[in-house]
Amino acid sequence: MILEIVRTFLHYSLHFLAPILLGYLFWGKNWKIASLLMIGTMVIDIDHLLATPIFDPNRCSVGFHPLHTVWAALIYLGIWFLPSWKLKAIAVGCLFHLFTDSVDCYLGGLKPDLTITMSCDKNYFMSTFNNKFIAPKL
Repeated sequence: MILEIVRTFLHYSLHFLAPILLGYLFWGKNWKIASLLMIGTMVIDIDHLLATPIFDPNRCSVGFHPLHTVWAALIYLGIWFLPSWKLKAIAVGCLFHLFTDSVDCYLGGLKPDLTITMSCDKNYFMSTFNNKFIAPKL
């Protein structure tokens, strides 16, 4: 029980307090806006609405929800290279969000599914979203 309280406190502290610290450390006079942008990246949790149930304490969101995948992380990393400090703050916020959710998974004893599955087969492909073989719609 104590571990679950510590896990929950750490999870939400990393989501809401760490962006303030990161903003202060890396964006100087713009730290307030950068912090708000990073906290605003919590919006990537909207992909939880695609799952049934929406929240499952025994499911690791990293590697399961579309905006919590390796592919999404690569896009967030690409955003970091764009020439705007605001976009960099958003990219850092998204990547830190994935880090925070990964820490939560490990503390909960859950393993993130970080496998990347690709297939050249024209008939079937592996859906990393639900780990079932499905036929593509033609």
